Amino acid sequence: MKLFWLAVLGFMLVSCGDPQESAAPTTPPQMWGDVEVIVETRPEIATVGMNEFLVMVTRKPRKPMFDLLVSIRMSESDPWRQAIQDGHVGVYRRSLQVTDPTTQAVLVRLEHGDDKVELRFPLRAK
Repeated sequence: MKLFWLAVLGFMLVSCGDPQESAAPTTPPQMWGDVEVIVETRPEIATVGMNEFLVMVTRKPRKPMFDLLVSIRMSESDPWRQAIQDGHVGVYRRSLQVTDPTTQAVLVRLEHGDDKVELRFPLRAK
């Protein structure tokens, strides 16, 4: 019986936590016409070293854009690195070296035919 009440108390304590407190801060999506671009990092909070970047591109209403050329880099002086398409789901992946997650941003270049745009996403850091 003591084990039951200990488990109930544990669940109650966990449910009292603020869900926003433990959630990682998010970088807001950016728009390119009717195309929404979201960048996520793996790990969720960027750290010094290699980090994986996921660029998710959708056309409203939530239709994946899989016919793009997506490139990323960490600074204006770095060369563009093409992201690898992850199926036909509008997700593109690439790992890059992060040296200072508190000040760096990931630069994303999208190309669709003759149209091109460059977007800047600040990194999420502790």
